[in-house]
Amino acid sequence: NTYDRKLSFKPNLDVRGQRADEALQKVQDLLDEALMLNVREVRILHGKGTGILRHMIREYLGTVPFIKSFRDEQVEMGGTGITVVQVD
Repeated sequence: NTYDRKLSFKPNLDVRGQRADEALQKVQDLLDEALMLNVREVRILHGKGTGILRHMIREYLGTVPFIKSFRDEQVEMGGTGITVVQVD
């Protein structure tokens, strides 16, 4: 039931330390669920590290038609280690 799924939905995803293909699959699942549940904003914690996950995730986000925008989180909340995604 959609109501129960919305109650248990977590808009924050932590993919730190994962391989790019694994992380992208989880991001895709999160975005599909957010779209279905009409959630307009999610956060993806990819960490700062070498920046590979951040780059791969943002490259993917640029191809998704229902993504309105994405940006770095505010500096005091994690800055470049977190991508905030607006779902349209």
